[in-house]
Amino acid sequence: MNDKEFSELQLRMMIVPRQVRWPAPEYLHCQRLHAAANEARERVSKAYMQMDEIDRNPDLSRDGKCRQRSKAAAQAIANFEASKTLASAHEAVERVVAKHKRDQQVSPEVAKDRDATVKAMQEVEQDWPKAMDKIAKRAGLSKSPGIRR
Repeated sequence: MNDKEFSELQLRMMIVPRQVRWPAPEYLHCQRLHAAANEARERVSKAYMQMDEIDRNPDLSRDGKCRQRSKAAAQAIANFEASKTLASAHEAVERVVAKHKRDQQVSPEVAKDRDATVKAMQEVEQDWPKAMDKIAKRAGLSKSPGIRR
């Protein structure tokens, strides 16, 4: 296992680790859930790589590196907050759950999938801010700037 694979595995363990137990991405709402989890990891990975590059820059002083990491983290977090992926997943899950409630008579399998989907949505909603916190922590910030909770 090389360093990149190890880093990806670490991110999978930190951000939405239970994704492997989610319903398969056969339907649109499941695809959007998986996309939200994958996007969170990709954004953290990209921010980490950017901050690693800053740390390797010999032309920057210690304070300069700290400022650059803070700017990179603030931009990464702003991009996170501007992303529509989580909202899109949430809307798709809400539509499916509402449809199942209207259909009152659903099979046990459908009810089980619905419950698993709702749980998956809760997991991604919990870990999305956690991903932003990981970026802030890597930048040396005690709290993520501007995160709405």
